[in-house]
Amino acid sequence: MTNIQLQLNGLKQDWTSCQREDDKKQALITELFALIQDLEIRLTTLQLDLCDSKELGHARQTQLASVRREVEALKFVQAQHAFASVVIDGDCTPFRDELVQQGLDGGMRAATLLRQAVEEDLRSSVSDAAHHLQVIVRVYANVKGLAATYVRAGILSDPAILDDFIRGFNMYDAMCDFVDAGNGKECADEKVKAVFKQSLNDVHCRQILFGGAGDSGYARTLGPCAQDEAPRGKITLLEGSAFAYELVEIRDKFRVTPIHTVLRTQKLSTVKRKASLTPPSTPVDGYVTAARKSSASPPPVVIPAIAPAPRPTPSSSSAVVLRNKHGQRVDRPLEYRQEDFHTLRPQKLCNSFHLLDRCQFLDLKGQCAHRHGKKLSPRQLEALRAVARLSPCHSGGIKCGDADCLSGHQCVFRGCTGSDCKFPNTMHNVDTRVVA
Repeated sequence: MTNIQLQLNGLKQDWTSCQREDDKKQALITELFALIQDLEIRLTTLQLDLCDSKELGHARQTQLASVRREVEALKFVQAQHAFASVVIDGDCTPFRDELVQQGLDGGMRAATLLRQAVEEDLRSSVSDAAHHLQVIVRVYANVKGLAATYVRAGILSDPAILDDFIRGFNMYDAMCDFVDAGNGKECADEKVKAVFKQSLNDVHCRQILFGGAGDSGYARTLGPCAQDEAPRGKITLLEGSAFAYELVEIRDKFRVTPIHTVLRTQKLSTVKRKASLTPPSTPVDGYVTAARKSSASPPPVVIPAIAPAPRPTPSSSSAVVLRNKHGQRVDRPLEYRQEDFHTLRPQKLCNSFHLLDRCQFLDLKGQCAHRHGKKLSPRQLEALRAVARLSPCHSGGIKCGDADCLSGHQCVFRGCTGSDCKFPNTMHNVDTRVVA
């Protein structure tokens, strides 16, 4: 092979190598253009997405601003219709005696004082809305029964005075109502509970001022609220008379405000007013003949107002069933202090456990719905016996022969004729002279 051929072959190889390098460059450039094109497409897509996001963000900001304006408008409307609900059970939370005794003027003054006290309390509890809160007052009561109680207690001489008081209360303000709930035992309770629940669920109601803590029946209504912070903060308990025992346990869960300028500080009790505050000067002969015992000094309180008797122990208190000449049972007179009576009455003690040293519910079922606790003093036992006699005997009634029966066998209210009384007619005007 000549030199020329060798040189030619070398040039061909070099050319082939150059072609391969050019092919690599072309492929690289082509690949770069494809990458640039892909990146351009992705950039365009991202720019469009960014535009959409900006538009969406702007739309959301606009929508949020609109929603905020709507919320503010709703809050304004809600605030314009906001109210505080004052719900009072007039049977267990009565107004002060001097106000009721003033009739029409007293009713107007009671409504005035009640609104003033409520508005002052609202300024501290819901101060942000207190200046425009509407106060709605609803008082429910068995007016007929309440009037009779006032008369029996010696507070009113005529039931019509209570009607005048209610009329004055209703005349004072269009939003103050004293409503006759009807003559049933639970009529007022049911209406109070219904208004309470309605106010609790009403978003416009900012505060409920509840006047019914003297009735243990409301424990079931208030109990669930005591465990939940939301409704609990919406409720204020009005303090008039002493809280019922069942409500004392949850009292500290709620705000409590006293309104003693308007509400009675003690329960309206015909027992206190109608019982003789001192024993009669001479005992009934029949009882002395049968019992042969009497106190050396006058007791502080005697119910009913018949002859005094020695303070017995639980084991001897019911050993003998006393009867009059008609064979009717006569409850022996009791000697106790009013202070003990009013302290023990709302405590729901187990009468059998304390007075008879036994409890059939504890023996048979292993538990008792009433309180046992520590033993009472002899003086307290006598008062507890008086509390037990507030419930009439439903087993033998006036003919009951059970020596251990703790219920009452004649009406304990002096002067009561039997109208609207839980004691039957047969237990009124009973001859309390005991025969041997």
